[in-house]
Amino acid sequence: MKILLVNPITRNISLSSPDLGLGFLATALKRENHQVEILDCVNLRMTFKNFEKYIANLDFDVIGLKVFSTDLLSVKKSLLIVRKIHPDVKIILGGAHPSYFPEQTLQYFEEADFAIRGEAENSLAELIRSFLNPNITRQENIPGLIWRANGQIKCNTPVFQENLDSLGSPDWDLINPCNYPFQTSYLTKSKIVAPLIITRGCPFHCTFCAVRLITGNKIRSHSVSYIIQEIKFLKSNFGISEICFIDDNFLVFKNLVAELCEQIIEQNLNIKWSCFGIRPDMADKEILSLMEKSGCYLLTVGIESGSQRILDHMKKNLTIDLIKEKINFIHDETNIKVIGNFMLGYPTEKEEDIYKTIKLAKTLPLYGANFFPFHPTPGTEIFEDLIAKKEIKEIDWKLMGLDLITYVPEGISRQKFTWLFCLAFLNFYMRPKIILNVLHATRSLERLKYIFYRIFTLFNDFSHNTFS
Repeated sequence: MKILLVNPITRNISLSSPDLGLGFLATALKRENHQVEILDCVNLRMTFKNFEKYIANLDFDVIGLKVFSTDLLSVKKSLLIVRKIHPDVKIILGGAHPSYFPEQTLQYFEEADFAIRGEAENSLAELIRSFLNPNITRQENIPGLIWRANGQIKCNTPVFQENLDSLGSPDWDLINPCNYPFQTSYLTKSKIVAPLIITRGCPFHCTFCAVRLITGNKIRSHSVSYIIQEIKFLKSNFGISEICFIDDNFLVFKNLVAELCEQIIEQNLNIKWSCFGIRPDMADKEILSLMEKSGCYLLTVGIESGSQRILDHMKKNLTIDLIKEKINFIHDETNIKVIGNFMLGYPTEKEEDIYKTIKLAKTLPLYGANFFPFHPTPGTEIFEDLIAKKEIKEIDWKLMGLDLITYVPEGISRQKFTWLFCLAFLNFYMRPKIILNVLHATRSLERLKYIFYRIFTLFNDFSHNTFS
């Protein structure tokens, strides 16, 4: 069958890097001799008009779209276009939102035939097999499938792949990293950076995070030999000189990371690399030294808040003192630069908590900082708590996005919160040292546009709330 996999249009300007999820799906489908194409609307900065022209000139039997909660309206509009031009194609949805809200997904997207929650490589292949051989593959037996039967929506239990190496490599030809000049972070050194992932799953229980619904509670890993082969392939076939590991919990298997670093050094791979998803409590001198020696120069730490009360409520199992100790240690004992991720507007937060976060971000020796407004993500513990307390009665999906403010804690006005959000950016970035960091790192026009867009969005929202 001819299959089109789509990373859909988004109204949020976001960093764009090769979509490993779609790459792995393409590999799984090609193993069954299907013809697969990937359309990354984000990377192409595609409009709906361009999307309509694109699919009008394309012949396919199945279209699969990745759905985030931030892009429901965009996906809805895209599906209407697909149905108008290709009324008989099968439409399948996957990604974060179907994993969070399985029944609501097919209720909202009436145009879709199916959705899949959780990891989809094997499930999608089985579903398409059922189109060809309905008497052999029964839909009720397909893990994670969300489907309709006799007017009801059925949700099958997902199954998570134990042996990640068995998935093979993502189809790098379809997600060629050289076609993604915007990359994973505006502070990476290289213009072209290829993402890799070592692990899937999350054993932690942060109240605001729903990643466990997508990849499961049990953390699983690729082998070191698999990752080494991927790095070699990317270097030899695409000229890649920098890797970014996009794991949610990069150091959970510390021995694995140590072995990987040792192999990079021993085999003289000469690769620069960075990583997301570092918990500060897992960083120690031995592993940091190995990471730096093997080419690591940048990592991102989930700090979230400068208030101990809020960290405890989030179930982060971190203390402010430990965060300070670890970040200062990395700064003093290595040349690895640290980006801190912070969340503002978490439920129960007071103004004083937000000021504590702003102060912590400014006093830590950080190379960069990301500030994000809290979003009540379906499927999380805090979301269920807000629903139970009736602080959220209905989600305005139009406000789900990078810097869009969906929720404001009780006791803080929206105008005040927007100003505090702007203040966080100003306090951190309007310092000579940080300005030089950004100018040195952002040699790309696209990256500079990304930073200015975020600042403009914040001040535009503040102005709207102040003077409207």
